[in-house]
Amino acid sequence: MKQNYKKQKNKQEEKEDPLYPQYTTGYEAFFTQNQKLRRVGDATVIVTACPYKEHTMRAREWQRGYNNAYFDNLEKLRDSARRR
Repeated sequence: MKQNYKKQKNKQEEKEDPLYPQYTTGYEAFFTQNQKLRRVGDATVIVTACPYKEHTMRAREWQRGYNNAYFDNLEKLRDSARRR
């Protein structure tokens, strides 16, 4: 019963948060196949462009979503490596 309330509360909070779409767009951008790779010296760097103007709140929220997706993925990789 508590889970249903929690889900409803989260959905309601999402509707109230005007920057939630930018966060989810950034989170989903991490997992898309449209990322470009660039070689810098011996390293390969993933280059993903933010669709919003630089130094705006929308761009910061997009970056926050992208960073959270990165660290979530990193945690999953570490967990799978520990299981081996």
